[in-house]
Parts: sequence; structure tokens; C-alpha cells
Amino acid sequence: MSTLYAHIGSEKCGSSLIEHSFLNFRALVEALEKVGVVTTPQLHVALRKVVVGTQWDDGIHGRIRSQLLTPHRMTGKDVFMTEELMLGLMHEPGKPNPMERRIDFAQKMFRGFEKVHIILVVRRQDKFIESHYNQQVKRGETRDFGEVLDELSLENYCWDVIADAWSEGFSNGSISVFPFEASIWAATGGPKNMLSAISQLMGVNVNFDTKEIPIVNPSLRPDMLVAQRVINEEFDLKTAARIADILSQKVLKVPGAAQGLFTPEARQQVLDHYAESNKRLFEKYIPQCSVDEYLSVTEEEK
Repeated sequence: MSTLYAHIGSEKCGSSLIEHSFLNFRALVEALEKVGVVTTPQLHVALRKVVVGTQWDDGIHGRIRSQLLTPHRMTGKDVFMTEELMLGLMHEPGKPNPMERRIDFAQKMFRGFEKVHIILVVRRQDKFIESHYNQQVKRGETRDFGEVLDELSLENYCWDVIADAWSEGFSNGSISVFPFEASIWAATGGPKNMLSAISQLMGVNVNFDTKEIPIVNPSLRPDMLVAQRVINEEFDLKTAARIADILSQKVLKVPGAAQGLFTPEARQQVLDHYAESNKRLFEKYIPQCSVDEYLSVTEEEK
């Protein structure tokens, strides 16, 4: 029975690393091929254009499905695809996540597979929000963190609600939710990180060391955010974006270092806001991992 493993995001949860690793990292691609899983780099390129754009008609669905998915399905092999924007998170005030529309899109796109297994990677909400802001500054944002935070639709980041919607859309039992944080995986005694966890889901029982894989889509170092905002004000968008790329590549952020955009008190308020949602998320979808890190600021973060 042919299974489609579909990584749908979320953005700012290691999605660029997943895209690079499962589509381009030779050792991992070959390991997947040995267990009968093929990857789909061309599909990723095509889907990105469609999901970002406005062309959602059945003709587009049909062409992408017939050209880039059906040939794999006809071989009887399992297929892995990734597109972080499939999830459709909304960050503008008053705009809910368009989950119903995105799930309908996915159902049409994945038609014909005997089984579809949705892969959702989540991140602790305070760090997700910081990383989202960092990315927006790279793209031209000139406002400070507080201004952007005030406008975010915080209810859109209740991961349990998102997981429920996709689970119902593709029948119960066909979704796996993985936390982004390596520290959570370290405490399980199982996979070392979410890359290894996703690999093991598809039958590749190897703990991959992420240090072997080049850094992709790096964030700006926290002390560069103010400088980049000034650059965004002074230069045209294209030039500012090029400078952001240079800064993120040449003035490297320490891996895993806190961005420090929240005070410890404000950070705990965010965690309190999502506490019940996160408890339910872990109990229902991630029972192998402890929820504790999603509930309280750690000593290192104080």
C-alpha cells in the first residue's frame, strides 16, 4: 500500500532544514530510497509557486498531481513531500488560519494515494513568535518587536487546534506531530532531533547529526535586528534583503542561542496563554515527550 508522507510545516519550525535535508542531503535521500521512499524536489518547487500565488483551480491541482505525484504512486513506492506553506498560518490581525481551504487543497492534491500521513512540526510559541519577527525583519520589517507582537493573531498558534483540523481532514491516526526543540528529544532516549524522528517514521532508523547538514535560511543575530531595521528604512527592499542575507550568513547567530526579545516575565505570560492548548497537544499527539518545556521558562532563559 502506497503512503504519501506530507510535511505541511509549520514555518519557523525547521522547515527549511527539512526541505534541504529530505530533498537534497544525499545520505538521507539514499537512506530513504533503500526503504522504498522517494522524495519530490520538483513537487516542492511547483507547490511553492501555487501555494504562495492565487491559482487554486482544479486544472492546477490536476496538472501537478498527474505530472509530479501520480508517476511515483504508480510504482507502489511511498512518497515524501514537503511544503511549509501548506499549513497556511496567518499573522495579520483578525485573520484566522484558512485551514478548511488548505485541507481541501491538500485532499485534492493527494487524491489517489491509499494512505496520507500528515507531518506537523511545532515550536514553543514564544520562540516561534521571536523567529517569525526575525524573519520579517529579514524581509523588510521596520517596526520594533512590541509593535509587531501587538498585532499578531495569537489564537492562530494553538497547535492542538491545527493538528485536530488536519487529523479530521485525513482521518484519525494519520498525523504525526513533532516538537522542533532538540532538548525535548534528548530527554526521550529515542530520536536525537525532529529530523531523526521524521526519518524513523518512514523506516530509516538512523540518528542523523544536524551538524552534518549546512545551515539553511539562518536567522539574523539578535543584536543585528535593530541595525537591519535601519537598513530596511534607508534602502530599497531588494538591496535591504541582500544586506540581510549577508548579515545572516557572515555575522552568525550562535546555534540555539535565545533571541531575548521577550523578558522572562513576558515569556512566561505567553507560555501561560498557551498552557492548556499545549498540555492537550502533547497528551493527544506527542505522548512520548514531556510537555514541561512548553509550560515554564527554563533556568537558562531567566
